[in-house]
Amino acid sequence: MLETEDYTLEISVIIPVYNAAEYVRQAVESALEQPEVREVLLVEDGSPDNALEICQQLAAEDQRVILLRHPNGENRGPGASRNLGMRNARSPILAFLDADDYYLPGRFKLDAKIYTENPGCDGVYHAVSMQVENPEGLERWNNAGKAPDKIQTLTEEIQPESLAEALLEGTSGYFILDALSIKESVLEKSGFMREDLRLHQDTEWIERVAMTSRLYPGSLNKPVATWRVHAQNRISSPRSAVQKLDDRLRMWEALYDWCRKAGFEQYRPMIMLRMIENAASKQRFEGKDHGNAMRRLLRVSHIASWLLAHPRYALDRYFWQALREFTSTQPKHKEELDQR
Repeated sequence: MLETEDYTLEISVIIPVYNAAEYVRQAVESALEQPEVREVLLVEDGSPDNALEICQQLAAEDQRVILLRHPNGENRGPGASRNLGMRNARSPILAFLDADDYYLPGRFKLDAKIYTENPGCDGVYHAVSMQVENPEGLERWNNAGKAPDKIQTLTEEIQPESLAEALLEGTSGYFILDALSIKESVLEKSGFMREDLRLHQDTEWIERVAMTSRLYPGSLNKPVATWRVHAQNRISSPRSAVQKLDDRLRMWEALYDWCRKAGFEQYRPMIMLRMIENAASKQRFEGKDHGNAMRRLLRVSHIASWLLAHPRYALDRYFWQALREFTSTQPKHKEELDQR
C-alpha cells in the first residue's frame, strides 16, 4: 500500500512468457530487485523452448515469483496471458514487463512520488530504451519498418485529459507497457485486453486506459526499462505491407467498436479517420498507381471494399464525416508511417 512519508508502493509485475528462455531470468531478477515489487506473476504461454522449466526454477527459488499457465498448457497469446496475470495479481498497483526485456534500477521510484503527490493519478508512464541484441534482430526490425529510435517515449508532457487524443494523433510519440504502472482499480473502467487480437492488443488497451483514466508522465528523457531487439521479436516477424496494415486496421476496428459501446463519442471521429486512411493507404496498391487518377480510383475501391466487409459503418455518421475530411484535405496522419 502507499506510504506518504517514504513514497513506497506495493506492486505486482506481470510477465507473459513465450519462447523467451534465454531472457526471462534477467527479466524476473530485474523486477525482484525493485523494492516496491511484492510479486512477479510469470504467465507461461505454451512456449516451444524450455521457458517453462526456467519459470519453474524461478518460482522455486523465490516465493515472490508465481507461475501461472493457461488450461492444458495452451498457447493463448500475450493478451490472454497478461489478462490471466492481472486477474491473479494481489497488489494495488500493476506493472508490466515483457519476458525478453528488463527493468533498470529505481524503476518505480518516481511512480511512488507521483501517485502520492497526485491523489487522482491512476497510472504513470515513462521512457524505455532500446538494446540491440544481435545484427539479425536489428536487420529484421529495420526490414519490418519499425521505428529506428533508440528510446520510446512521448516527446512532450501531456495533461492526462489530453493523452488519449495525443496517442490517437500519433505525432507526440508513444510509450510501451514496460514503462506503465496503473492502479488495479483502472481495470473496472478500461476492461481487460482483447484476446482476439494477436498483435497490437497492448496498443489498443493502452488507448482505452488513457481514455478512461488519468495517466501522468514520469521520466520521459531517462529510461526506466530496456526492451531488446532480437531475431525472435514477435512484432518484427516477417509480414507483407498489406498484412501489417490489416493487423493495425483490426486494432482500430476493435477500439472504435469499444468506444461506441462505452459511450466515448469524442474519440470516434479520429479513429474512423485512422481506419479510412489505413484502408486507402498507398501501400495497399504499391506499383499499381499509375498517375493521380488511378491512385484516386484505387483508394476509392479499397475504401469501398472495406465498407462492404463492414456494412454497419455505412450507417455511421462518423464514417461519412471522416470520408469528407479524408477526400477534401491531405491527411495529417499517414498510416504507413505509423511505427507503433
